[in-house]
Amino acid sequence: MPSTMVIVLLRTTKTKEEGIMGELPRERSITLDFESQFRVTLTSSDFAAIMKAFLLLLPQFLEDFFQKVLVGFAEYELSLPQKSFSCTCCGNDRDFVWKTRHGKATVILTWFRWLTLQQLQVLCKRCGHKQYITRTLLGMEPRQRVPEATRRKLALMGALTSYRVSAKIGQMFGWAVDKMTIWQSVQRVGRQLEFLLDEKEEPRGEADGTGIGITGIAKRGKELKVLVQYKKGGGIRVAGLDIGPYNGSWQKLFRKNLAIFKKFTRPFLLVTDGDTAIFDGLKGKVKILTQRCLWHIPYQGKYVLWQDKVARKSADWLHVLAELMEICAIRSLVDCPETIRAMLESKRRRLDQVIEFCRQKSYSHTVSYLENARADMFTALENRLAGKTTSRVERVMRTVNMRVNVSKWSMEGALNVTKVRLAYYYNGFDA
Repeated sequence: MPSTMVIVLLRTTKTKEEGIMGELPRERSITLDFESQFRVTLTSSDFAAIMKAFLLLLPQFLEDFFQKVLVGFAEYELSLPQKSFSCTCCGNDRDFVWKTRHGKATVILTWFRWLTLQQLQVLCKRCGHKQYITRTLLGMEPRQRVPEATRRKLALMGALTSYRVSAKIGQMFGWAVDKMTIWQSVQRVGRQLEFLLDEKEEPRGEADGTGIGITGIAKRGKELKVLVQYKKGGGIRVAGLDIGPYNGSWQKLFRKNLAIFKKFTRPFLLVTDGDTAIFDGLKGKVKILTQRCLWHIPYQGKYVLWQDKVARKSADWLHVLAELMEICAIRSLVDCPETIRAMLESKRRRLDQVIEFCRQKSYSHTVSYLENARADMFTALENRLAGKTTSRVERVMRTVNMRVNVSKWSMEGALNVTKVRLAYYYNGFDA
């Protein structure tokens, strides 16, 4: 039986990010009387059979619907005194007539599957130049086969799970798309994303790195470096992301943020695990407050005690670790300046005693580590600021590892898939 639908279409203005070639009129609408008639033969009435038949019917329905809508908007455009497009030869944007409504076939990838459309072609009355307007009406670049809206969906799907699983999920729900198309979407969208500090948010953040397996590099591969910023309403946002050698490339991450660091009215508090390469990227360029992650102090203490050949769970080992845990335990919501001053004096005195104890026992690695950490251990408390561990950026690393710890990557491939994934979880990216 034929079915009739009356459709009112309202065109909203898209952002430049979504691939608009030229801005169309802000308020315009058309009404279409859309009639469709299909003959479908089914051998079963169960759910799976009906859904399978509909998936076979969907491409033809979509093609007819797209073609009807595009012709309707093209007719509307040609009725306007000034068109939203212009002649690519002479610049005329007023005098056009139809050349054909059923021109050369072209394909685009929709949210369901590839569609074949007959291109719409107009003729410039001033110079006689013929040009296609199908992609202009769709808000796509010339010869572009995958619209930006479709590309963003594919990129997000590929960032949230593996490419093979993404393709399988698409096939299960009628989206006939291959792994390579998903991969290309992730790379293209990832290259467009950029992470920077926001001067309207808190002047506080955390920085850390994690190892990424890279093709052709044994064992540790490269390091993914992440800078996160605290938001005033709670939570964090990613403010910097890069991938490179373990002992470098922080300069590249911070370079884009240097001007923003200077815009904060208060010094920026940066919490790290003690990686000196992080400070090298900022040294002598901006003034920041550095806070050593207090969780890492006793954690790293186990390692340096092992380097000093101190037996695990021995009396000395337990004494040093217990003291470090007490020193690094800082109660929240302490706001009294006198109390803070007394806490700092007590903790620094106890730290000096631990260092002296280790020096007397000739635990040179432990002494060196604690002396290097001493200056930055209580920066946040001293300045009455929140921030004493890198727990939030560590959580970001777990989010990263859930996607990248499935194989080895190229450096660009790992960076782009991480960009899309973190932009979705922390920076409001969506499709």
